[in-house]
Amino acid sequence: MTYQSVSMDEADPETASRQRRSHNGSGPGHNGGGGMPKTHHLLGMAGLLFIAFDWARLRLVSDNNNTKEVDNPSSSAVAAVKEDDASPIDSIVGSISSSSSSDNSARTMSNLPPLPTGVNLASWLSLEDWFFVGSNGAVEVASPDDAIAASCLPPLHLDGSTGPRWNSETDLLAGLAAHYRALIDEEDTGRTLGGYPNEKSQSLGEWGKAIRSIHSFRLSYYDFESELKTMSELGIKYARVPVSWCWTDHDPAELVTKGKDGDEDEMVYMTDEEVKEKFTCKDPFYDDVYWPAIPKNLVQRFLRACARYGVGATLDIHTYPGGTSIGTFSGVWPRYSRFWTHGDIPALDDKQQPDIGRTLLKDFIGWVESLAKDDPLAFNGVRAISPMNEPAHLAGLYNGKDPIRTDRETFLPALPSDMAKEYLAELNNGLDSQPQLTQVPDGNHLRVFLWLRDAIDTFRQSKLPSLGKELHVNVHESVLPSDVLPKQKVKPDYGLNTASMQVFGAWWRASTSAEERAKWAVLDVHHYHAWGPECTGAVEGFPTGRYSCSDDETKSQVLGTCATWSHIYRSTLEHECEEGLRLASAEFSASTHHSVRHACNDLPTLKMMLESQVIVAKSADVELFWWAYKMPYGGAFRSAWSLKHLLYLLGVLPQPDEEGFHCGDHIPPPGEPRDGSM
Repeated sequence: MTYQSVSMDEADPETASRQRRSHNGSGPGHNGGGGMPKTHHLLGMAGLLFIAFDWARLRLVSDNNNTKEVDNPSSSAVAAVKEDDASPIDSIVGSISSSSSSDNSARTMSNLPPLPTGVNLASWLSLEDWFFVGSNGAVEVASPDDAIAASCLPPLHLDGSTGPRWNSETDLLAGLAAHYRALIDEEDTGRTLGGYPNEKSQSLGEWGKAIRSIHSFRLSYYDFESELKTMSELGIKYARVPVSWCWTDHDPAELVTKGKDGDEDEMVYMTDEEVKEKFTCKDPFYDDVYWPAIPKNLVQRFLRACARYGVGATLDIHTYPGGTSIGTFSGVWPRYSRFWTHGDIPALDDKQQPDIGRTLLKDFIGWVESLAKDDPLAFNGVRAISPMNEPAHLAGLYNGKDPIRTDRETFLPALPSDMAKEYLAELNNGLDSQPQLTQVPDGNHLRVFLWLRDAIDTFRQSKLPSLGKELHVNVHESVLPSDVLPKQKVKPDYGLNTASMQVFGAWWRASTSAEERAKWAVLDVHHYHAWGPECTGAVEGFPTGRYSCSDDETKSQVLGTCATWSHIYRSTLEHECEEGLRLASAEFSASTHHSVRHACNDLPTLKMMLESQVIVAKSADVELFWWAYKMPYGGAFRSAWSLKHLLYLLGVLPQPDEEGFHCGDHIPPPGEPRDGSM
């Protein structure tokens, strides 16, 4: 996930500087029902008819005020959402009437609301700090620059006595190594918790201990059998798995092995030099940054379990060396993004260095291809690959210009002028005779578009399309500065300003064929209500949010209208690319505000957020993935962001989303033994 999402569609800088996030799903025949069982039918109908009533009233007002102001190439697509027979109201009512008979064979739990067919298994193989704030640390999804939010990584790192606070994955690895270095250097080499020695020669070094701490988390965070079984019973068909770029063929079980002839009294500990070689990746764009490698055998075991339970996995390359965006999700924060400046420019523009990013993706696709022969069951568990998460997120704002200025130069430089001119000619070829279609504008975003075009081509040339696998290509509105977007008269409220979607549609049309868009090429745009002035809600109401959590009338109006984003998304893309394309929004949640202290956490609001988005997206044939399935150490974030916890609050699941370990709030008493078991 990437946060601090900002809508670039607003016409004025003041509005454009406000923050938003976006999200959606995939196309024909790929939505999975998500309907309500008969026991929930009447309650669901009453609640959604209430939304529909307010929606209808709001449409009458909107028809008088806003519709006539639309004047842009996709105005017919926007108008269709308001006036067509297949309007969101009709879709909602239709989904209610049919939900009692759809997909009930998979619904085994009581009180089940409409659910998305996909979830994110987030912060497992690509860590994000706000998942580990503990019971008292939840404040802001997008941690400010000067905040270090994460305080644990259970089960081995629980608080300040067991490791550091941390910003990002590489920051955590370095902090853990430094923590263990300090312990090893202490003069006290006595016995520790469990009776293990603290002698340097009788234990792993600091890097071995740090890697083992992270691997212990990865091994314990998901119980593949029980949790995939639960997902399957809930009707969840797809799991998006954010992963880093750093992988290893080695098994961390090799860190400590038995001595000669299996003698357990003579353990052999891997040296730090060998640990770093086998279980870390040095970031090529930073001298002192190492990433913890993901063991391929762990992921293959997960994929085999997915195949057994009928859950298709999307392997989403969430991070790349140097970080493709800015923020804690980049993997290198608080360091600034260098992927584009130090990686793409030397390789693409100057042709002086190997193209690390494109090569990593090609190798990753090759590994997934190899599973078809080497591990067929694991290969069956793979549904799709996503080549890059939210590429250059926020680059449209952090460009040294209005609406947000920065003292750093942009992390997404423009293409060389000749290269940009040639690429624009390719993208906009033949459009002079088709004025109803949007042309891709010039700008720094062309570097991202070109990288993704090459990613599509790499996938196209592999065996994966012919083997039934998909490519889910994610783009984010914040990569586009407002001054390059098509101008529109319509106000940006409720996402009716389609400028960014027009540009994405124009690029998608030029980068894929109609046949590919119908079969394996899925466009993915994330969408959150928690960012941006038009859809947020807050406990105190205006101006922090558009509504207060207790104002049911305004809340139902805003949420009902904001849910139409799915139809705007599809209508605009179909206007640019024609019908038949597959669309996804691989991140969404029930959060009404990015600051948890302001967000609505009452159950009626959370339930309305879930149901309105899922039902309308289903009617628009947009496939949704909830962010995230679980976050047991996320404290107050869990109600709106953990699907597992929300379903517990709704009475669907029997247990809350929590684990037996504390996170960050343990104060060791005097004399508490140290864990020296590693």
